[in-house]
Amino acid sequence: MKIHPRLKPVIYGLTFFAIFMSVCLILKIFTHRVTPEDIYLGVLSNKDILIGLLITILLTFIHEQKKRLK
Repeated sequence: MKIHPRLKPVIYGLTFFAIFMSVCLILKIFTHRVTPEDIYLGVLSNKDILIGLLITILLTFIHEQKKRLK
């Protein structure tokens, strides 16, 4: 199955974001660090999602730059 080259970074970013949010969710559940401001799924806050998006964008950009150097 061929994937359009412009979709590969998007899929990479979405996959990394899903993994990051899953780890964040698991850590919050196991450490019982749930605050009243948490709204998504009853556990994730806006701050968690913003940090996840920033890290995802940064790592996707770095990944694409490394691919171009090869």
